[in-house]
Amino acid sequence: MKKYWGLLSVTGFLSACVSAPITQYYRLADVAPKAVAVSSVEPAILLDIKVADFLSAGGIAYLQGDVGLRLAQQNLWAEQLPEGVKRVLLSRMQQQVPNKLWLGSVPDGRISTLSVSLTQFNGRDDGQAILAGHWFLRNAQQTLVMQAPFHIELAQQGEGYAALVVALGNGLDLLGQEISHKIALCTEKSGC
Repeated sequence: MKKYWGLLSVTGFLSACVSAPITQYYRLADVAPKAVAVSSVEPAILLDIKVADFLSAGGIAYLQGDVGLRLAQQNLWAEQLPEGVKRVLLSRMQQQVPNKLWLGSVPDGRISTLSVSLTQFNGRDDGQAILAGHWFLRNAQQTLVMQAPFHIELAQQGEGYAALVVALGNGLDLLGQEISHKIALCTEKSGC
């Protein structure tokens, strides 16, 4: 009888260890910025990132159907999402618009500001990664120069959270290209 209870307690202990979920942390991939000659740099632009409240919870988000939303409990962002998006988008913008000085923070507010507001930065149950929201460019006097909504959907290349994080990073590439193209057009036409 002693062996039975001993075996039962060992089995219970082992099953508890096996069933404990492991928390995974994910970070958007870095991109090395290109070096820029100081003499060719135009006025600086501050990058400001805001995310929807549900994206600030820390878990990677997945849409389920038309109205369902699941926030992962064991698959989490390794850094605050606004800071991670800012880090990656700063690198992307420095590559795509190298003649502007892109900043993550400044001591005063007398420079142009690019604000990106993410309402979606998540996966969907059909294997798509979704980035959606608006961006706004304000000049040094904080007058609105241009704005545009964005909605980007990319298919994940593989399954799981790691594939989603890669797809979201690729979506930031596309967003950076879209914004930099519109800023370049504005600069050519009116000196934004």
